[in-house]
Amino acid sequence: MNCCGKDGLSMIHFEIEKCTGCGCCESACNFGALRMEDGYPVIGEGCVACGRCVEECPAGVLTEEAQECRISKENYEGFWVIGLEEDRQRLSKVSLELLSQARRLADKKGGRVTFGVFADEVSDAWKTAAESVGCDEILAFQGQAGQDDDMDFRTGAVVQAIQSGKPEVVLFPATADGRDLAPKAACRLETGLTADCTGLDMDENGNLVQIRPTYGGSIMASIITPNHRPQMASIRPNVLEVVKAERPGSVRTEKFRVRNEETFGRIIKEKIQEINHAFGDLGEAKVIIAGGYGLGNKENFSKMCELCKRLHAAAAVTRKVVDEGWAPSEIQVGQTGKTVAPELYIAFGISGALQHTLGMNHSGKVIAVNNDPAAPIFGISDVAILGDAGAIIGELLKIV
Repeated sequence: MNCCGKDGLSMIHFEIEKCTGCGCCESACNFGALRMEDGYPVIGEGCVACGRCVEECPAGVLTEEAQECRISKENYEGFWVIGLEEDRQRLSKVSLELLSQARRLADKKGGRVTFGVFADEVSDAWKTAAESVGCDEILAFQGQAGQDDDMDFRTGAVVQAIQSGKPEVVLFPATADGRDLAPKAACRLETGLTADCTGLDMDENGNLVQIRPTYGGSIMASIITPNHRPQMASIRPNVLEVVKAERPGSVRTEKFRVRNEETFGRIIKEKIQEINHAFGDLGEAKVIIAGGYGLGNKENFSKMCELCKRLHAAAAVTRKVVDEGWAPSEIQVGQTGKTVAPELYIAFGISGALQHTLGMNHSGKVIAVNNDPAAPIFGISDVAILGDAGAIIGELLKIV
């Protein structure tokens, strides 16, 4: 009997007649995909063919067989970054981060760096910024007027361009739009996608090593896509460094006309939600004031937002605050939220759990306010203030 992992890359085989019913394989499975029934192992749909059960089986009942690669890898080359730009006069910080990383990987593996954007024309400001971090080419996806911001158009454009250009690696920003676009494109291209990466590298076989936290941030997983192309990943903003290219080149601009029949779907309902301007743009904010469950109540969160307005800071929260309904998920910082890197991060009533600090540990300076002297947040703070978060916010509002 056998089971093929969801990645399609390997097959787990087992010979029932050898099984002693010890259950070692069941306890070894981290995904709960293997269970013992009537003394024998049964592999369910959750199996990812990681091979852990094979390693732990003392009787040699379980074996793993790798599947052959069905694509010609040599037909794919180059590193692409997909940009989701809003400002025509400057490139977003996350795009510069991804282009810098693509340049580093391309220098290591060999290949050109291409920047894909949704625009009729590429501004001189974009060209200059892209050149500074080693981009070789800007590819402008073009459709009918007004289509640039439509996600169905964007998906079709990216898929068409990748099918035509055959890049080896495609990187997306793990922003709200990037998290929408990347999996749709990966699904249509029938390739894998590692989401919310915090690091990238190339292994000795030329595979993209996609690094991301897992199990609540307790371990870092290194993921490869050996048998599919392109290799696709989305990368969290503010976790990679912007590095100026040693020898900035001249960027060549190309236009890619998108076929309308490939852009599928219609907008059947549009929902407009008014967002509190105090929240600001977390990805670009230089000063962030963040609140945790230690704020005590929603009223104190509202006071914190008022403080943000007066100090021209962006507001952020922990997951617990979102779960309580005090704040929208758009401003959540942490492993399951956004990653930020402000010059100053002020934390009110935040304990400092790893789930949260993974999203703000690139901050320049950290000021923490908490009434628990043993709060972990104090261990990573430049300034620690012991006191009630809500009360201190109230006092600050009296003087600013």
